[in-house]
Amino acid sequence: MKKLISADKSAGKETWMNFDRNGQAEIIQKQHIKEVLEANKRQQNEWEYGKLIGNTQRHHQKVADIPNLLYVQLKEKFGHPADNPREWARWLNDPDNRHFRTGGGRI
Repeated sequence: MKKLISADKSAGKETWMNFDRNGQAEIIQKQHIKEVLEANKRQQNEWEYGKLIGNTQRHHQKVADIPNLLYVQLKEKFGHPADNPREWARWLNDPDNRHFRTGGGRI
């Protein structure tokens, strides 16, 4: 039996509890990421090589938008991005994860 525990429509997240035949409970979290991927694609299309050259006011540049359920899993695996930037950059530069990037180039 599957039962919806919570739903956050603004984030597109759902949390379900599933009971198997032995009575064991399983928590399942789902997040709809279609909107995130579409927004990332728009930002990738707006990105231009060399756009930040000479702009001293852009101290931080957004490089990716990762859905929070995936971010939590990656944070458990790699640690905080500031503590392990090499693994985070490797994951973001992987062609399989290009849909989460918001710009071009490499990190």
